[in-house]
Amino acid sequence: MEMGSSQEIEVLEARGEIYACPSCGYTDGFHVSFRWNEGASEGEVYLICPSCHRRFRMGWQISTSPIEP
Repeated sequence: MEMGSSQEIEVLEARGEIYACPSCGYTDGFHVSFRWNEGASEGEVYLICPSCHRRFRMGWQISTSPIEP
């Protein structure tokens, strides 16, 4: 079972300053979550509203590399 809102993940357009939730109006920014692709080092960044727990995608992709000791 996934945590957070059971509502569909919305897509946010990357424009201006993003600090207010378009769903509930909360204005103190977002939490960040990551969804990793199965068996890969690439994933996507998700924004989560701390107030209503709605999740948003912006198309931000990330990748990791091994940490050298």
